[in-house]
This record gives sequence, C-alpha cells and structure tokens, in this order.
Amino acid sequence: MRHTARAIIIRDKKVLLVSGYGVDKYWTPGGGVEVGETPLQALHREVKEELGVNILSAEPYLSYVLRNLYVENYIVEIDDRIKVGYEITHTIWYNKDANVKTSEGFKTMVLPKLIKDNLMNLVMVFTEFGFIFNYLQS
Repeated sequence: MRHTARAIIIRDKKVLLVSGYGVDKYWTPGGGVEVGETPLQALHREVKEELGVNILSAEPYLSYVLRNLYVENYIVEIDDRIKVGYEITHTIWYNKDANVKTSEGFKTMVLPKLIKDNLMNLVMVFTEFGFIFNYLQS
C-alpha cells in the first residue's frame, strides 16, 4: 500500500488544489512518503517541491484508505506566495465557482469533512442517488 501525505491549505474558505501534466483532475498538494521519512517530513518536502513555499504549521486532519493508498491529510499554513514547481501545471482556489474535476479522495473523503467542519461555504444535500453539493448563498 502506498503512503501519502497531503496539505489542505485554506484561505477565505477556499482550498488550494493543484494539477499536473496530462492529468484532467485537481488534488491537494503532497505526495508519497519515502523510505525512512515520516509523513510530516514528506509533507514538508512535497510542499516545497510543488509550491515553492515552507510550511509554518501542519495539524493532522483526516486519514483514510482509498484503494491502494493510505492518505494522511494535514491542515497547513504556508509562509509565502506560491511558486509552482516543475510537477505542477495549474493551481486553483477551490470554491463555489470552481468548475473542475477533483480527485476521488478529495471529492469523497476530504470535501465532505471540510463542509461538516464549516471550513468551506458548501452544504451537502443527500438524495436517493447519493449526495450533491449546494453552495451557500452569502
């Protein structure tokens, strides 16, 4: 099973998502935990590589298993303006206006918890067909 560490960076109730070469989805920054590395060390390394910034703080938020991935998510504060690295081609601050496909883990595991914890301005609506997201009117 592959072990990954992911950064949930929130500003104004929007979450930073990234995308890379040839991929039509967005996901939270982060990546694989290498041999001899802790998840937190991997998070610091990946955020520096992908976003060109340092982590000021990282609090454990949500861990889950999805297929062959064990994912540890952290609420992260960063120190500077983002300067994307070579692995990243696009960034987006995900909010009600974002019309992009997101990774399965973000969509099914992270986003519902962010909504439940009132970290995003969204509400989940359950239907007989599953759940959909409606945006709160401010």
